[in-house]
Amino acid sequence: MSDENISGGSPFSHIRKLRPHERAMFAGIFFVLVIVLGAVGYFSWQSILRDKKLYTELASRFKAEQIASWYNNHMVEAAEISASSVIFDAVADAIVDPGSPKLKRIENYLTPILRSFNYADSAVMTPDRKILVSLTGFAQPDCDMIQKELAARNDSQPFMTSLHLVSPYAKPGLHIVIPLVDTKTQKPIAYVVHTVFSDDFLYPMLAQWPGNEHTGETLLLKRTDGMIQVLNSLKLVRISAFSLQISASDPDTVEARAGRGETGFLSGKDYRGKRVLAVASRVPELDWTVLSKIDISEAFSGWFLTLVILILFGIIASVALVAGAYVLLSSRAISTYRARLDLLQRTERNEALLNAILERIDSLVVITGKNLAVQFSNQAYQARFGTEWPKDLPDPQHATPEGPKPEQARKIDIVDKNGNHARLLIFPIKIELRGQEPLLGYVMRDITELESALDVVQQLNQELSQKVQEQTQRIIDADEELRAITATISHNLAAPVRSIESFSELLYQEISERSSAEAMDYLMRIRRASASMASLTSDLITFLSLDTVPLSLSEFDFSLAAQEITSDIIRRNPGRRYQITIMPGLKMQCDRKLMNIALRNVIDNAFKYCSDNTITAIEIGKIGQSGIFVKDNGIGMMPDEIKKIFTPFSERKDDRYKPGFSVGLAVTKKIIERHGGRIEIESELGKGTTVYFKF
Repeated sequence: MSDENISGGSPFSHIRKLRPHERAMFAGIFFVLVIVLGAVGYFSWQSILRDKKLYTELASRFKAEQIASWYNNHMVEAAEISASSVIFDAVADAIVDPGSPKLKRIENYLTPILRSFNYADSAVMTPDRKILVSLTGFAQPDCDMIQKELAARNDSQPFMTSLHLVSPYAKPGLHIVIPLVDTKTQKPIAYVVHTVFSDDFLYPMLAQWPGNEHTGETLLLKRTDGMIQVLNSLKLVRISAFSLQISASDPDTVEARAGRGETGFLSGKDYRGKRVLAVASRVPELDWTVLSKIDISEAFSGWFLTLVILILFGIIASVALVAGAYVLLSSRAISTYRARLDLLQRTERNEALLNAILERIDSLVVITGKNLAVQFSNQAYQARFGTEWPKDLPDPQHATPEGPKPEQARKIDIVDKNGNHARLLIFPIKIELRGQEPLLGYVMRDITELESALDVVQQLNQELSQKVQEQTQRIIDADEELRAITATISHNLAAPVRSIESFSELLYQEISERSSAEAMDYLMRIRRASASMASLTSDLITFLSLDTVPLSLSEFDFSLAAQEITSDIIRRNPGRRYQITIMPGLKMQCDRKLMNIALRNVIDNAFKYCSDNTITAIEIGKIGQSGIFVKDNGIGMMPDEIKKIFTPFSERKDDRYKPGFSVGLAVTKKIIERHGGRIEIESELGKGTTVYFKF
C-alpha cells in the first residue's frame, strides 16, 4: 500500500480503507467509548447527589444530637437539684422566715450552678408566682408564662419551657423549671427556675455549617397552631428569630414538610423559593425539628466541570481513533522489517551488556566444553588461573547432572597459577542451547578473607555477649534498687505527709472559731503545703512504678471521665465562670485507671493556667480516628517551655506560673506511651494551649 493512497481523502476515509474486521474493531471502540462516557457522567451525577445527601444528613443529625445532649445534661442537673435535701430545706426555711441569712443560703447554693451552666438567671419561685430569690432578675417578668406551662404539665417533674422571647429584653430563650416536692404532701413548695438564652448555645451551634458552602444553613423548627415557626435567625436572609412563619399546609416548601413531621432527605423549594437539598431530624424529648439544607445550584456546581471534561475527552478520543487508523495503515507495510531490525539490535545489545557485566564482576566465571577445554572465562578468572582448567577444580558435568541447584554450591581448597592457596565457594551452572550440546561451568567466589573475618567476628560476638550479660545484670540490680526506693518513698514519705494533712484538717476544725486570722493563715499554709507534698509524692510513686504496672485493658469513656473531672474542679472553684465543651462518645480500649490519671493531669493543668479574669474555656474532642485533644484559653507557653514541661520535677519560675515542682505531665506522657501512643502540645503565648493524645 503506497503513501499516496494512505494520505489521500478526508480523515474518516482512513477508517473506510481498513479491513472489515479492523473497521468493526474501531466501531466497537467508538460505541464502548460513548457508553463509558455516558456511564461516567451518570454515575458522577449520582455520586455527587449521594455525597451531598450524606453530608447534609450528617450535619442535621449531629446538630440534633448536640441539642439532645445539651437537653439531657440540663435535665440530669435538674433531677439532682429536685432530689437535693439541701436546697429543699433552705427554701422551706426561707418561705417561713424570708430573712437575709436564709435567702443568702439559697443564693450560695444557686450561684455555682449558674456559673457552671452559664445560665442567664437562677431563681426560686413560690406556687403563688412570688420570686423568693433571683440572682440576676430575668425570671421575674416571665412568671405568668411559667405558671401557664405549669398548669399544663405534671408539676412534680422538672421540665423545659417552650422556646420564646424572654422578657424584659425580648431575647430568645427558655426556662428550666425544677419543682421542690414535699414528700409528705406530694406537692411542690416552690420551683427553681433557670433562665437560658439561646445565644449562649443553640444559635451559635446552628449558625456554624460544617463545611465551606455559602448556602449551607440549619433551621430550628416548631409547629404552632397551623404554622411552622422558625425559632432561630436566618443566615441567608436577614430575618431574626421567631420572625419567619410558614403555613403548615404549604405542600412545596421543605420547612413546611419538615414541620409536619417528615424526616430524612427532602428535596424541593425553601422559604426563598430556591431549589434545595435538605435533611430533617427530630430532636428527642423536645418538640423541635432540625432542618439542614444546601442550594442545589451550589451542591452540583462541581459537576459542570466534569461534564466539560467528558466532552473534551470524547472529542480527543474520536481524533485518536482516526489517528490510530492512519498509523495502522502506514505502519503495516514496514512492521515486519522493523520487528527484525529490533530483534537484531536487542540481541547485540544484550550480548554486549552480558559481556560487560561478566568482565567486571568480582566473581570468577568459567565455561567449558568437551575435555574440560575452556570456552569462556572473565578477567577475574584469567588473573587467578590463566586460560587453563585447574586440576583441583571438579568436572562440572558430574556436578550438574540435571541443571544448577542452590544446594549444589560447595567449598573447595585450590592453588592458583601463582602457587597461592585459596578457598573458593563454587556454584555450578548449565546453559541449555537449542539443537546443541549444553555449556557447563562455574561461578566462583573467593571466601578466604571472609572466613578469616568470620572467625574474628565470632570471637568478638562472644566477648560482646559476655559484656551484654554483665550490663543486663547491672540494669536488673538498678531496677531492684529503684523498686526499693519507690517502696521507701511510699512508706516513709507518703504516710507522714498524709498524717500532717489529716491532723492539720482536724486542727483547723478545732480552732477555726477561736484563733486569730494570722494563726489561721499559717495553718492554711501548712495544709496547702502538705496537700501539695502529698500530690507530688503520689505523682512520684506513680511515675516510678509505671514501667512495671501491667495494663488492664477495658473500654474507657473519655467523655464521661472528662465530665466528672471538670465538675469536680468547678465545685472546688465556684468563683470563676466556665465554658466547657465535651464531645460525646469518645471511647477506646485502655487501662481505665491510668488513662483517667492522664486525662485528669491535663485538665487540671488547663484549669490551673487559665486567667481568673476571663471565662475559663475548655474544649475536649476527637482528632483523627482515635486521637483526643484538650484545648484551653489559658496563658499559653513559649516553645522552650514546651520542651521542658515533660521533664519530671521541672521548676517553673516565670511570673505567669504558679511556683513549685511538677511531675503530672511526665506521668501523663509515660501513660500515653505505655498505650502505644504519643502526646503533643501546641501552644502560643497568651492564646491558650492544646494537648493531643494520638494513638
